[in-house]
Amino acid sequence: MKKVAVLLASYNGERYIGRQIESIMRQTYPDIELYIRDDCSTDGTVEVIKSYKEKYDNIHLIESKENLGYPGCFYALTDDTSIQADYYAFADQDDYWLKNKIARAVSVLEKQDDKVACSYYSGYMMCKSNLKAQKKSRPRKQRISFAESLFEVCGMEFTQVVNGEAMKLIRTYKPKKASARGTWMSPLISGMGKVVYDNYCSAYYRRHESAVTNSDMGPLGIWIWRIKEFLFGGFDEYKILLEDIEEVIGSRLSAKDAKVLSVFTAKKTVPNQLMKALYPKRLRSRWIDEIALRSMFLIWRL
Repeated sequence: MKKVAVLLASYNGERYIGRQIESIMRQTYPDIELYIRDDCSTDGTVEVIKSYKEKYDNIHLIESKENLGYPGCFYALTDDTSIQADYYAFADQDDYWLKNKIARAVSVLEKQDDKVACSYYSGYMMCKSNLKAQKKSRPRKQRISFAESLFEVCGMEFTQVVNGEAMKLIRTYKPKKASARGTWMSPLISGMGKVVYDNYCSAYYRRHESAVTNSDMGPLGIWIWRIKEFLFGGFDEYKILLEDIEEVIGSRLSAKDAKVLSVFTAKKTVPNQLMKALYPKRLRSRWIDEIALRSMFLIWRL
C-alpha cells in the first residue's frame, strides 16, 4: 500500500475547514496522512483543526510563526522534506472530497511509470457555498500536452495528486515572478513529465457568493470579461509565466517542447505575431478563450 500525503494550507477558514477535514478522513483509501499548515489564522481555524487532531492520529498541524500569504504557505508545505510519501495530494480548506477521490487517483497513477514525473487531475462539481451542486466541470483530454499548458491550467489543484518525481520538480524549480501555483505547476510537470486528466467527478468545488470567475459565466459574460481583460492588461500574467518557463526550465525541455516555447517567447515582430496567432494546434479548451487568446497575439498584447 502506497502512502499518500495530503497537503492543506489554511488561513481563517473556520467556517468550512471542518467539513473538508471530515471528507479527507473518510476516504476509502487507507494510507493517508493529512498535513495542515496554518498561516497565522486570526479566527478559530487552529482550534477546529486541533479538535480533529485529537480524534485522528494521522492529522499533523504545522503552526506558522509568520504569515506567508499566497503562494508562500503552499510552498512552505511542499518544501518540507520531512513530509515523505509515494503520492502527494493538494487540498483547499473550503472544498469537499468524495470518499473515493484518493483511491481513484492512486489507481490511475499506479498505471504510470513511477520514474517519470506525473500529475493527475480529476473532474469536479461546482457548488454554491452550501455545497448545492450547480454544474460539472467541462470534460478535458486524458493527456494534456506542454503546449496546452502554456495558456491554461491543466486542472484544479484541489483535484491534483502527484507522484514522487513530480514533487521533486515542484520542490526544485520555482517561478521567479509568477505567483499562481496552478499556472506554474501545469507547464512544469507537462514539460518535464506528463499530465493525465480523469473526467471522473471526485470533489465538490465550493464557490462563494462573492466570487465570480469565468467558470461561473455564460458566453456573454465571458466575452464581457475578456473585453475587460483586453482593456486592463489581464493577459500580462501570461507574459510573466512564459518568461519564467524560459528562464527556469527552458534548457531542460525536450527539443519539441523547446520549439513550441520559442514560438510564444519570440520578440514581437509581424511574422512572429502571425506565427503565434496561426499556431496550428489548440491552446485553450474553450473556443471563446481560444479566440480571445489569438486576438491578443494579433493586437500585439501578448
